[in-house]
Amino acid sequence: MTGAFGARTRKKGLGINITPLLDIVFLLLIFFMVSSTFRDNVGIDVVLPSATTSEQQQQAQYAVVVTATGEVLFEGEEIAIAQLRDKLLHLQREEPEAKVVLEADKKAAFQDVVAVIDTARSVGGKQLIIQTAMPTTP
Repeated sequence: MTGAFGARTRKKGLGINITPLLDIVFLLLIFFMVSSTFRDNVGIDVVLPSATTSEQQQQAQYAVVVTATGEVLFEGEEIAIAQLRDKLLHLQREEPEAKVVLEADKKAAFQDVVAVIDTARSVGGKQLIIQTAMPTTP
């Protein structure tokens, strides 16, 4: 096909405009980023006991968990009581005002919970928080 003065004209090819598609993809990405929640203790199943005298505390920096089967976890890693003492001593030297929260399953053996409390007290930590669930009112 020739145009004016014998110049050849090119046929315009068909194309898909993806700009609106990119807009929608970015909007969905932003929506999911804003609406998603992040959990700290994923994978640890602990049922906390409730206490009527419990108070809302500021979130602790470090967590010690005693599971129903007697496992002791420090910051998500399974650990022995002797190793827990070493970690808490190191933490006490690094951060003297560090808060440690004890999360014990209500079916955990009492001696396991007392062993963790005794270990924390022997280190000399000042901020041991025992986490409980707020009671539900009928």
